[in-house]
Formats: sequence, structure tokens, C-alpha cells
Amino acid sequence: MENSSFFERNKAYIFTLVGLGLVGFVFVNFFMIMDWEYLFKYTIHVLTGGGLDGAITAPDSTYKAMVNAAFGPNYEAIAPEIIRASNERQEYIWWVFVAEIAIFCVMYAINGRQEAHITRPNDQVEVFSLFHRAIIWLNVIIIITLIITGFNITWSLRSEGGLLPFLLRGTHEITGLIWFPVWLLMSIIAFKDIKLLSKNSLLKKIILPGKYKPMKRIIFIVFILMGAGLLTSGFIIWFLHPDAYTHAQFIQFKRALLYVHFGSSVLIMFFLMDFVYSALVAVKGNLKGLITGKYPREYLEQLAPDVLEDIENKKGKKA
Repeated sequence: MENSSFFERNKAYIFTLVGLGLVGFVFVNFFMIMDWEYLFKYTIHVLTGGGLDGAITAPDSTYKAMVNAAFGPNYEAIAPEIIRASNERQEYIWWVFVAEIAIFCVMYAINGRQEAHITRPNDQVEVFSLFHRAIIWLNVIIIITLIITGFNITWSLRSEGGLLPFLLRGTHEITGLIWFPVWLLMSIIAFKDIKLLSKNSLLKKIILPGKYKPMKRIIFIVFILMGAGLLTSGFIIWFLHPDAYTHAQFIQFKRALLYVHFGSSVLIMFFLMDFVYSALVAVKGNLKGLITGKYPREYLEQLAPDVLEDIENKKGKKA
């Protein structure tokens, strides 16, 4: 019984880990051409104080030293994978959208659309303050902008550049810098579990009400990790671009960061798709609440009692 209970409580995490493990196994063994042994050694080399140039061992010939100076050490270890990923980003990215949409279609087929029976529409409860709504919607708008402008950087390689790709790249970089404080604030206000760990009244005041269901907690963790990966890799890539910092001394480091950036951009789209699904499809009336900040009390009683309880507890403490 205890094993069954443990599985029921944690099946979302178990299925997610199994799914990610399976997808990772298939990609690493059948699709990717990355030299993982080298990448592992290079990562350890950098973390233990080694140089960023990628030369784990000294060149054994003048020719090898010249190649390293021109293309960076071990060109074949990461660069071909970046080229493959860049090409597939242009050709197959739509299939990523299709796969993510298919996941939400399955969720809809299993769960249907939730709807509350409302008899007192004027009995409204404020769930999201203006501050909450500003952060939520800014976050969504910025992510959409970053996706559009970010993938344009890859596609413009085929269109041979021009003024529009140049402007979109600049927009991508500026928007990325703006996103950092928004991502940070979103990470803080959506950290619902901290209410169980901290008694800080200010934190409890700004944290979104309610508790996470397992899948929502997973999506929140993905948002945090992938956002951190995107911002860190993007800032360093931006700092190393162009001219003086793109020579062989840093190129291997930049290649590794590009792959982190590519992967994070694909995974964070799942967060965006979940927001769209939750707002427009999963629960009737959710979009209106995200815009106005208010929901009918009966809506919360039937579909989000944990949110209502959290709000009532806060009001009780104030009184």
C-alpha cells in the first residue's frame, strides 16, 4: 500500500523522468553527433580552473597548433553538432510545436475542459494583483518576442542576412536583457513552495496563492532552469560577440554555450504552450481572470479551493 501511495503521489515526476530519459537516450544515441566524452572532459577541465580554449592536451605538432589557432581545438567535437542543430532548427522546429501541441491534445482528451457552475457572478475574489498580472503578461510577451527574434537569427543565415535580420538580432539581444529582471520576479512570485519554507511576511504577500499540482511544479522548475540557461548562455554569447572575442581562445566555449542556448529555447517553449493551454483551453474563465485578476468565488470553490483557502487565510491574519 505504501508503494502504491508513493507512486500515486509522485507519478507525474516518475513519468516525466522516464520520458525525458527515453527522449534523451534516443537523441544522444541516434540523432546527435556530439563528442560527449570530450564535452565531459572539457567541462571538468573548465570547472577545475583550466582554460576556456578547449585544448585539454597540448598540440603534438606545429600543424595541430595552427589548426587550433584557426578553428579552435577539437573542432570536430562540438562544431558539427552545432551545425546540425542549427540546420534542424530551421527545418524541423515546427515539429517541436506539433509534438508539444499533441501532448496538450492528449491532456485535453483525458481531462476535458473544466468549467465551474456559477450562480453568483458578482461575488468576485481578487487572486492576482496588478503587480502579479504585469509580471505574468510581460513574461509571456517577452518569451514570444525572444522566440520570434531568436529563430530569425538562425533563419537569416539562409536568407544571407540584410537589414531586417540585423534589426531582429538587436531586438533579441535587448529583449533578453530586459527579460532578466522579469524572469527573476516571475521566478519569485511563482515559487509557491517557499510559503512552506519561509515565514517572511513580504514573501508570502507577493507569492501567488495556492499550491502546485505535480505537473505544474515540473513546468515551474523547467521555466526556472531553462530561463537560467537561456539568460546565462545568451549574455555570455552576446558578450563574446563579435570581433575580438570570437577568436580560437573562446570559440569552443561559445560553441558549448550555443548548444545550451538552443536546447533551453526549445524546452522553455513548453512553458509558453502550457500557459496558452491553461488560459484558453483547460479551464473556462481562466483567461478573463488572468486579465482582470478576479475570479467568481464559486469558480475558486469548485476548481481551485487551495487558492481560495490561501487568500482567506491571508485575510484572516490581517484581521
